[in-house]
This record gives sequence, structure tokens and C-alpha cells, in this order.
Amino acid sequence: MRDESDLTYNRILVPIDFSEHSRRTVSYAMRTAKRNNATIYLLHVFQIPDYVIAPYANRSQNSAELQSQVDVAEQDARENLESFALELSKSGIKVQPHFRVGYPFDEIVLMAKHFDVDLIIIGSHGRGGISRLLVGSTAERVVEHASCPVLVIKGRSPRERLE
Repeated sequence: MRDESDLTYNRILVPIDFSEHSRRTVSYAMRTAKRNNATIYLLHVFQIPDYVIAPYANRSQNSAELQSQVDVAEQDARENLESFALELSKSGIKVQPHFRVGYPFDEIVLMAKHFDVDLIIIGSHGRGGISRLLVGSTAERVVEHASCPVLVIKGRSPRERLE
């Protein structure tokens, strides 16, 4: 555990999903990185939802078509990650983009340990009600299991999004 008087961060993990809220989270991370001369480990986790694959599991033609669509989506995600990383590096920030395939919570916690990050800055989409109950919150799980401090940048609540 870090000494509380040492509030500098050298390695900051920033998971992104390319949403508008991700951009706000990255913006906050940029300011934090500049103040600390830190490296940002920009992480995108590409998750193939089980419910998309299951119906095609035993159909060779449809599964080939599905795999093609997944491949295109994965390539788009890789390109978006590189674009985000390029934006950061142009502003003078040290950035290392990382692309993983898996479940976001698992990959975020693993990356934090692997790179011994000092801080995770993660966005929370502000899901409420039944959606939060069924899906849970990746940010909440990361806070609970991470090996370092986690800063959660809250998104707008469902009510605020309607206004």
C-alpha cells in the first residue's frame, strides 16, 4: 500500500469504451497525467456478448458470418483505440494503448496488477434500477477488487440524460 503522503501517480490505467463519457474520463486522466508526468495505460476490452454467439453455436454458415462481423467490429475497436492514443500523445502525454479480448472487469484488474499501476481512472455510466441490478457495475467491481486506488468519474444519471 502506498504512503498517503505520496500522492503522485506514475502509471495511470484508463479503461475506455469509446463512449462520450469515456472521452470525459480520458480528459480528466490527461490533466492528472500532466500534473504527475505520468504514463497513461489506455485499455479497451473487446467483449463478445455470449447472447450474440449462443444462437449460432451449431450453425456453420451463420457462425462464419457472425465471425466475420465480430472481426470487423474488433478491427474497428483497435483503430479507435489507436486514434484515442494518438490524440493523447499529441498533447505531450506518454501513453501506451492496450487491447484485450475478454470481460472488462477481469481485464482491468489484471492489467492494473501486471503494470503495477498507481491509479485507475474509470468512468461509470450511471445505470440505475433494474439495469444496474442485472448488469452490475464494472466500476464498482473494479473498486472492490483493484490492487490500487480507483477514481470513478460518474456519468450523468438516467434522469439527467432525459433533460
